[in-house]
Amino acid sequence: MKHITSIDALGREEVDKIVKGAREMIPYARQRSTPDQAKIEKKPKVCLLFLEPSTRTSGSYEEAARLLGWPTRIISGPESTSLAKKESFANTARMLAIQGAQIIVIRSREEGVSTFIAEVLERAGFSQISIQNAGDGAHEHPSQTLLDRLTILETLGRLKNFTFGFLGDLKYSRTVHSLLKTFTPEDNVRFRLVSCPETRLPDEYKRGLDVFESQSVEDLKDCDIVYVTRIQEERYSDPVELKRVKGRYRITLDVLERWKKDVKIMHPLPYVDEISPEIRFDPRLILDKQSWYGIPTRMYLLLWSQRNRFEKTVLSGFPEVEKKIIKEVNINEYLASRKKGERYFRPLRNGTVLDHLESGTAEKIERYLKTERVFREDSVIHSIENVPSQKLKRKDVLILENVFLPDRTLALISFIAPQTTFNIVRDNRIRKMKVEPPKEVYSQTSFLRCPNSHCVVNHDPEARPRFKILKKEGKEIVRCNYCEREFSREEVLRTI
Repeated sequence: MKHITSIDALGREEVDKIVKGAREMIPYARQRSTPDQAKIEKKPKVCLLFLEPSTRTSGSYEEAARLLGWPTRIISGPESTSLAKKESFANTARMLAIQGAQIIVIRSREEGVSTFIAEVLERAGFSQISIQNAGDGAHEHPSQTLLDRLTILETLGRLKNFTFGFLGDLKYSRTVHSLLKTFTPEDNVRFRLVSCPETRLPDEYKRGLDVFESQSVEDLKDCDIVYVTRIQEERYSDPVELKRVKGRYRITLDVLERWKKDVKIMHPLPYVDEISPEIRFDPRLILDKQSWYGIPTRMYLLLWSQRNRFEKTVLSGFPEVEKKIIKEVNINEYLASRKKGERYFRPLRNGTVLDHLESGTAEKIERYLKTERVFREDSVIHSIENVPSQKLKRKDVLILENVFLPDRTLALISFIAPQTTFNIVRDNRIRKMKVEPPKEVYSQTSFLRCPNSHCVVNHDPEARPRFKILKKEGKEIVRCNYCEREFSREEVLRTI
């Protein structure tokens, strides 16, 4: 794996390999010495691009690079770059590559930035640069997850068969989201999630796990480890909502005494007021130990990137669109056989007719096609709206004279209007066909957007929306390629 952009992208097998490798770095981190595998003739140039405040992550990456003996450039805050002048992430990444960066570690407020710039650099020909995600908004924090797993392994001696509690802001905590993704039902880990209703964990992170949810800290009394998170104040745009959730949970000595005697308390830091000062140095709190494990973990992650940055990455193309031919006949025969009710349709000799569009969608599709630039000088668009239909009761029809649509466009139209029948008229023949539900949809323009306002698609002019269409528990899920958030079809269509 060349890039470390998310836990999903890594997969469980590689997560386990990295934790094992990080464990091997512990003696070097303690002795502040350089491992042999870092002593190479051509040392990679590391760039730490931190666009959000950071103490532990940036500091441990800096120390990790220093212990490896690799040259490191540190950029702290967007004001240190031309991003403050509204430069795009894409242009910033290309400039860092031109200036010699070979491993780029990035933290951002916007989600999906690391995945996006990895694609940008591949397309620009910078194929020997590795990208690491050091936290992107409320999405993920892969390196924190890896050091958390190392902490649990070093503390309990295992990563299976224990009771794991989470307390606090589970809605916006990217550390919680990433960590939960690394567990499977086979691990036999029992999860106890305690939060107020406004900060409960999104359902997508619970799937397949043994989860018990509550609003009471009493329900954490049987936990081997309790993972505490602060209220992510920077993620709240509504001050009233923030006031409602802030300060709801606080671990005091009284609370701690009601839990297991050997419970261990973890926290990704920084903490605000969720941990009482009276217990800060209680041996049951392993916050500092947990934070220190960031150094050996990130030493190994940098070694991982150096070893894998030469790996050839094949940029994913658009999947083949499956078409179902309904019939194909001579155009004159078809025109002669049309039903009386269809006589008002304009005859077409060359082009495409989109039939059985849900009423009200013709205008949206016409607008989309204009942004995609599929029309020629001799193209003519003719729309018929809100006419009777046996299938839909009312329908729209879009007639595209001298226009033939690429598969990517057919897939997006099918996503917008699943009942569409595509009529291709060419060489005096008409082919009627349906497009099978697409596995992926993509727009070359900003016509379609990600519903997540923090997604990079909504913040960089070069980022183009791309969604995978999945089935989970019998339901259709639309998943953004960048922020990896999951939506319903209706939520995505509302962005049009």
